[in-house]
Amino acid sequence: MSTVTPSQQAALTARGNVLVVAGAGTGKTHTLIERCCTLLLEEDCSLDEILMVTFTDAAAAEMRKRIRARFAEKALETKDVRLLRHLEEQIALLDTAYISTLHSFCLRLVREY
Repeated sequence: MSTVTPSQQAALTARGNVLVVAGAGTGKTHTLIERCCTLLLEEDCSLDEILMVTFTDAAAAEMRKRIRARFAEKALETKDVRLLRHLEEQIALLDTAYISTLHSFCLRLVREY
């Protein structure tokens, strides 16, 4: 991973619910992707346990795309059958994962409940 700021590092290592707020071009998407991938690859977490919201559909699509690419790359590299199975499960969950705009997530909640 490229060099991160102290604030980005704090967001990457914090546990529990974390809100990442920063201006345009400060690496929010990169930080969120790194945080998500760390949780999924190193802490045996699942995408169905993570909520990632942003303000634009383009940013949400970019997050999904980057996670998919990262997992596909990792799947090609690994010889660990357990990790490969986990990666395949997470790739399958990507299309229904809670990675969306804040508005889309709220609409989903209203419709569901």
